[in-house]
Amino acid sequence: MVRRLISSMRQHDHWFSEWWSSVLLVVVGIYGLCVPNSFIIQQSFIDGFLQFFPFDVWQWLFIVFGLFQFTALRCESIIGRGVAAFFASSLLIWGTLNILVYGQWHFSLVAWGIFAVINLYALYRIARGIEKRYELL
Repeated sequence: MVRRLISSMRQHDHWFSEWWSSVLLVVVGIYGLCVPNSFIIQQSFIDGFLQFFPFDVWQWLFIVFGLFQFTALRCESIIGRGVAAFFASSLLIWGTLNILVYGQWHFSLVAWGIFAVINLYALYRIARGIEKRYELL
């Protein structure tokens, strides 16, 4: 399983950034569950317009969508990658806007924004059909 994923990433170098995006989502979710009083988590989720969900729901959304993105990459499914990139970019854009407006320009804004753009670029490549030349549905 690990060898297949590594060989797939070598053949599709843009997948590596999507893989890191899934890792970021999972790590942020787990960190938020383990250290809920963290300064970063307070500014990212609690002090902004993301308050319409309970705090733990946001963390579980990050974990679930991160694992879904990882699974879609492993299965080499264009449709799965597109859905995963959509949900990952949505969460990261939400978080980026929350930090931008309410988080007083925290350093994590840069990472969240970059990974949101990575997922939007992956979604663009899939929607334009660029990926169809290299992968199967």
